[in-house]
Amino acid sequence: MNVIFLHGFGEDSTVWVDFLQLLPSEHTYFCPDYALITDCESMEAYTLWLDTFIVENKIDKCVLIGHSMGGYIALAFAEKFSKEVLGLGLFHSSAYADNDERKEIRFKTSRVIEQLGTAKFIKSFYPNMFTEKFKKKNADFIEKQIERYSYLPKEALMNAQNAMRGRVDKTAVLKEADYPIMILAGEKDNFVPKIAALEQISLLKNSQSEILDGVAHAGMFENPTESAKVVTAFLSKI
Repeated sequence: MNVIFLHGFGEDSTVWVDFLQLLPSEHTYFCPDYALITDCESMEAYTLWLDTFIVENKIDKCVLIGHSMGGYIALAFAEKFSKEVLGLGLFHSSAYADNDERKEIRFKTSRVIEQLGTAKFIKSFYPNMFTEKFKKKNADFIEKQIERYSYLPKEALMNAQNAMRGRVDKTAVLKEADYPIMILAGEKDNFVPKIAALEQISLLKNSQSEILDGVAHAGMFENPTESAKVVTAFLSKI
């Protein structure tokens, strides 16, 4: 079975490298990378980028699992190309559109990136994905990640913010899907609050979902073993 993992905003496809080692080896895994793309300014554009990747790699039908913004792309693709989707996983992600407050934050964030550049932005943004406990125990890891992502083009980050700001509600995809859906969320996630995750889980007809205790926005790092168990159980349903 073909399984596509999509990374989130402010990171790249390497977030999945170690995590994939914990998953069943009988599947074929793909990790497309949009971190350097500077010409996508909407979710529609990212969807077409993903479709091109799938065609170029001769992937027939697939399971899509997206972290954060990667989940937004997966949802948009699932809506447009539903016949190509065997399963959909939201990995610390959401089908909700931004509310007005969140849209304003994204607008300001885009301005900050433009004015300060990638390095300063990532240094302040990236640690927010983790709990305080994780940050204290893994300071070196987080510093290395910040250093790695400081190279990302600011135009790519700004356009991604604009694309997320302009996306529309996709809860209909969750309600109407005739394939299995996974929602993996973090109890302490400030980007996708627990209550929002629970609301969306309640919409599902065929799900494999879990709220991870003591985890914020990056289960693949904060609790990779439990996250892998949830993903493995999800894939076994398809």
